[in-house]
Amino acid sequence: MITQKNITISLIDINDSPPILDPFPTPIHIDENNPPNVQLIQFHARDLDAPNTSNSLLSYSLVTSNDSKSFHVDYQTGILSAGNISFDYESKSIYHLILNISDHGTNPKRLETLQSLTIHINNINDNKPKFEQQSYSFKLLENVPIGTLIGEVKAIDLDLYSTIHYELASFDYEDIFYIDYLTGQLYTKVLLDYEIHSIYHIYITAKDNNNLHSDRVSVTIQLIDINDNPPIIDTPSSIYIPSVFLQSNVSQTILITTIIANDRDSGLNGNLTYAIINGNQKNYFQMNLYNGTITGQTNNLPEGHHRLTIKVCDQGESFVKCSTIIINIKIGENVKELFYSEENLKNKEIIQDENIVTNQMISVIIISSIFTLVFSITMGVLCAVCCKQKRYHHIHRSSLKKPCELLQSTDADKLLSTNNTNTFSSTSKVSRLTGYVMLSNLI
Repeated sequence: MITQKNITISLIDINDSPPILDPFPTPIHIDENNPPNVQLIQFHARDLDAPNTSNSLLSYSLVTSNDSKSFHVDYQTGILSAGNISFDYESKSIYHLILNISDHGTNPKRLETLQSLTIHINNINDNKPKFEQQSYSFKLLENVPIGTLIGEVKAIDLDLYSTIHYELASFDYEDIFYIDYLTGQLYTKVLLDYEIHSIYHIYITAKDNNNLHSDRVSVTIQLIDINDNPPIIDTPSSIYIPSVFLQSNVSQTILITTIIANDRDSGLNGNLTYAIINGNQKNYFQMNLYNGTITGQTNNLPEGHHRLTIKVCDQGESFVKCSTIIINIKIGENVKELFYSEENLKNKEIIQDENIVTNQMISVIIISSIFTLVFSITMGVLCAVCCKQKRYHHIHRSSLKKPCELLQSTDADKLLSTNNTNTFSSTSKVSRLTGYVMLSNLI
């Protein structure tokens, strides 16, 4: 009799399957300025070794590196978290980690799986634009052309890929100045006048591309005065001094008048000087160079009508502007005694009238005279040649006899000489009357 026995064979599991990591989103993202210890992702791994054994028991860790110091992974759950840190995109935008998934098997050894991880820090608009200077100041000549570049302001934004836009924050000056939306360059939109407005205080705003943050800066635009205004004289043109006044102030210096003038320019461009430039040949009057007062000695002021030409000039640095005025000073009752020459004034007017004839008018006269001369010579030659040809061919001798007899070859020569002189004699006379000598002789 055969006896059967049940034999139990127990298989011993060996650790021959490494951990397998389940798929996960990559790269891993986190916004900058995050709260510390925020959770990022949970990893899931499995092991094909026998369940509920040390061979299938898994644990998670990070391979030590500089970047791993900023993160933490839960040993059992596989949850990856930020460390006690708030990330800044502008400082560091990418982190590289290595995840270690290990079982606890010992037969024959512990098995591990390594997985590289990339952590991207998301850039958010967390910085506001900031101007490079606390304030800006520009100087500009007045009356510069419209569209002249005044200067440039610039702001920076620590956020990468941020676009800064510039705007005028002073609405009262939008019709006067213009700022480029992208470059921050400031231009003029109108002609600026120092005498109307010499200094401008405006504000410019810089905004980021989402208009979430902005900065504002003050800008001072100071105009530089140029000498663009002549002196304006505001003084009566006639003054009367009775003889009684002279008799009561014998041998004294008296004030005749004061030339009142002003200049809208500033500095040296507005400082005025005064001088008598005509009518004071015998120095009856004295004038103060700087305050415009005209004085005289009572014992050296003849009675009669004096006429002074006063010139008022500024002291412009680059060029000087002047204005003149004529002052009639009548002293005593005998005002018919003239101390200036009316004839000289009339002669000056005549000379001015004669000077109206310009170089262009002279050119027109000369060209017209030459054209007339050439035309006369041409017509004379043509007529002479025509008559000779008709005589040679004996065509219509009877009808052409008298005209051709009247115009011989010698007549053409006379036309070129004698008649030419007679024709332009009147023109020469006209030329002499206008001051331009003998045009016909030039021809």
